[in-house]
Amino acid sequence: MNVLPFLIIVPLMGAFSMPLSSLLGEKARSAWAVLVSALTLAVASKVFYDVWSTKQLLVYTLGDTTPLGKGVGFPIRILWEVDLFGALLALIVAFVAFMAIIYSLEYMKHDTGLEKYYTLITVLELGMLGIVITGDLFNFYVFLEIMSIASYALVAFRNDTWEGIEAGIKYMFVGSLASSFILLGIALLYGQYGTLTMSYLAVKIGQNPTFVGKAALGFFIGGLLFKSGAVPVHMWLADAHPAAPSSISAMLSGLVIKVGGIYALTRIAFSIYGTSINIKTVGWIIILFGCATLIVGNAMAVIQTDMKRLFAFSSVGQIGYILLGIGIGLAAYGTKVGDIALAGAVYHIVNHALMKALLFLVAGAVLHQIGTKNLNELSGLAKRMPFTSFAFLIGAAAIIGLPPLNGFASKWLIYESSALFNPFLAAVAVIGTAFCTAAYIRVLFTFFGRPSEVVDNAEEPGKAMMLPMLVLIVAIILMGLFPWQINDKIMLPTVDMLKDQLHYVAAVIGGA
Repeated sequence: MNVLPFLIIVPLMGAFSMPLSSLLGEKARSAWAVLVSALTLAVASKVFYDVWSTKQLLVYTLGDTTPLGKGVGFPIRILWEVDLFGALLALIVAFVAFMAIIYSLEYMKHDTGLEKYYTLITVLELGMLGIVITGDLFNFYVFLEIMSIASYALVAFRNDTWEGIEAGIKYMFVGSLASSFILLGIALLYGQYGTLTMSYLAVKIGQNPTFVGKAALGFFIGGLLFKSGAVPVHMWLADAHPAAPSSISAMLSGLVIKVGGIYALTRIAFSIYGTSINIKTVGWIIILFGCATLIVGNAMAVIQTDMKRLFAFSSVGQIGYILLGIGIGLAAYGTKVGDIALAGAVYHIVNHALMKALLFLVAGAVLHQIGTKNLNELSGLAKRMPFTSFAFLIGAAAIIGLPPLNGFASKWLIYESSALFNPFLAAVAVIGTAFCTAAYIRVLFTFFGRPSEVVDNAEEPGKAMMLPMLVLIVAIILMGLFPWQINDKIMLPTVDMLKDQLHYVAAVIGGA
């Protein structure tokens, strides 16, 4: 049985029934939110296993058994199409969302309007899952807007402060501009080729790569770099992530900027355009943005005194590494170096989702227990909150790239491919890591310094907040202990399927 529809049905029904569960009380609402998220994770795990074990794409047509029209050999219906890249992202989205919802049980319990909060966080998860499984650009744009609108509302959820409202408005303005670029690209492709099915677009562009098709790609790159928080359009991210509740910051930084930006850019570049255009030029454009992003993001993190703002700029820097890997994967397409770079980028997408989710949950625990995220006031926190400080230590060491934690393997692949492709790029990546290391060592020295008066009465948060941090710590350590096995068994097969445009097309055009 194809379980793919349930990846949308479960969170969709869960979101719409959330207000009803609230009528039964707070405990019923919380239990329903956890149950819906857990079921979604179970479905995502099944989807991932089915694709990984068979190395075959899953295709589901809405309203029919085949995407093809009667009497014609091309698709005319809305469909979902999932390869290993999409399945892997769906699994990570569902896992991090599950951790965020469990964390929210305690972190958000003093807030009001929680039926709206849990509805929105489930809708946010729904939007991201829709993006990674869609097989046509119309469906992609619908889910992109679902994800975006939910994230705007969640950033401004605590609307009793000017910070949240300002960040939400800024995020909405920039996100709407980015969506306009993307919509214009979609409109150009539809006007030129008469279809929005990704597989069929790949065929049509391959047969007739027009200027309009290339212009559409330019709009896609611009809009999706906006969505991913790449330099020089990263300013919204540094405000949105600190202002949001920390459970939402974990999803924004760990998932939203990757699914709504990086994943979509990679999918369009490889699965729709492939080698139909000058892919090397596109790769170099992305490399340049990646280099600027990893330097500026990490350098800005060094000078921050707000812990969540530091983590937000760090996310900008890590997006730079991912863009660098994807850019080299495109510029060196078809070579071993390109495969290594792309594997490193995919690996770092997964690793950063776990690492940054953990770090924002740590920031949330500190803010929840002490009431401040100002690093100048948090000296000596480790003596009062040892578990939270240990969680930060693991997250920081992993994001810097220290072995034997998970960040080491993905960064090493990006360093190695950069050095083989162009040694200057490797030097830029190392400089970025130096800034990143300086930023996190500064926080570490603060946590393990002499206790200040502000932290005198601090204590660890409750179990509902500590459990997700513990699970993420275990995941980071386990992935760090078996990095090359994960790379060989998951990341390289993911890259092979992503590059195999013919397989992606045949799964739909062939009636699979």
